Amino acid sequence: MAEYFKNNYQFLILCFLWVVTGMVGGTIAASVIILASVILLKRKELYQEIFLGLLVILILSDSRYKPLAFVADVKVIYIPLLSVFLFFDREKFTVFDKLVYLFTPFLLIALFLIPFSDNWLISMQKFVSYALLMFIASNYLIKIYQEKGSIFFKNIIYLFTLVLLLGLILKYVNPDIATLKGRYRGIFGNPNGLGLFCTLFFLLYYVVHEYFPDLFSRVEKTVVYFVIILSVFFSGSRSTITSIFIFLIFTRLYKLSPFLGFIILCLITIGYELVFINLTTMITSVGLDEYFRIQSLETGSGRNIAWSFAWEQIQHNFFLGKGFAYDELLFDKHYDELAIRGHQGNVHNSYLTIWINTGIMGLIFFMRGFFLAFLKGAKNSRLAFPVMFAVLFSANFESWLAASLNPFTVQLWIILTLLGSMEFNEKKNEDIVPVH
Repeated sequence: MAEYFKNNYQFLILCFLWVVTGMVGGTIAASVIILASVILLKRKELYQEIFLGLLVILILSDSRYKPLAFVADVKVIYIPLLSVFLFFDREKFTVFDKLVYLFTPFLLIALFLIPFSDNWLISMQKFVSYALLMFIASNYLIKIYQEKGSIFFKNIIYLFTLVLLLGLILKYVNPDIATLKGRYRGIFGNPNGLGLFCTLFFLLYYVVHEYFPDLFSRVEKTVVYFVIILSVFFSGSRSTITSIFIFLIFTRLYKLSPFLGFIILCLITIGYELVFINLTTMITSVGLDEYFRIQSLETGSGRNIAWSFAWEQIQHNFFLGKGFAYDELLFDKHYDELAIRGHQGNVHNSYLTIWINTGIMGLIFFMRGFFLAFLKGAKNSRLAFPVMFAVLFSANFESWLAASLNPFTVQLWIILTLLGSMEFNEKKNEDIVPVH
């Protein structure tokens, strides 16, 4: 960690200045300073810092801490700016990744539906950001890897670890920021957001470690895993604990036999309802009913209400929806009605969210691209399917996969780029940073 600070202190200071400027001067001052900084970084061809800056902005945008509200506006400008750099510097991006092509049919349907949206401007913004992030993440990743090598991934892992450490420090220094209704959330908007970040971070770190096994020392690996596990424990996120458990189980199974892993998945799917029915009794018997919040488990913490309402609305636009962000408009419109029934928030299910926004046709094409991306990755790594199963489970309880400008989806695109791009798989294990 000391080495990371030594090599990246200028970038960390820059991020600190961004935050201070925004908290003191507001959105306009922050936008000017941040965008000017990014342009300056571009002139110096510091693409790594530009991309890491994007990750910082996406992380901060998930916070509900009012002084950081400016980040939500800045990120909307940050993404197009990186796209401009990419499109006008084609000669510097010598390898173009094809991940986005797998999702082209889905994106075309989403584009077609924009005119039918109740708010076409927001729908267009959401569509553009989703398409651009998918394109930016993979191509910047390859570009920076060509320049920096595997140390780039070490910097990503350390940055995310630092984010979690900051949250743990705030838990004791300023609990009002780090907790929400008595539950730990770190610097994220809510405990589930922290849990989602830890889920994707755990998967990302595991994949990075497979591709660059000597990148981290034993002490460093222990620290990273400890910080993630401690954050998960304090968050109390049930879906995160289950997602990580699913990943670890299938990682073991697929090392023995991919066929065995598939059979076990089928058995788990068949027995899921039986396990869920008896889950309350099982948790209570081991004395963890308070930690796992048994009372909310039976009602799904309001999720059942959201899912039921979403399914009712899907019937009105079953085959084709009304474009990106329709779910947000719908749930805002019926906020009072849902609040009385015990739900506050969004759909809390990525598949239902995509279905509401783009119809069953959009969901089919999205899942087509999703499965093809992991099938491609499975040719290079046995971690591909375990990651896929964990992501599928996680996306069933939150709508993160249907959105782009969050600190979760970008991690999935990084993982898929690692698993699927020939740039990493042709040179697998060749570019190793020696550990002293």
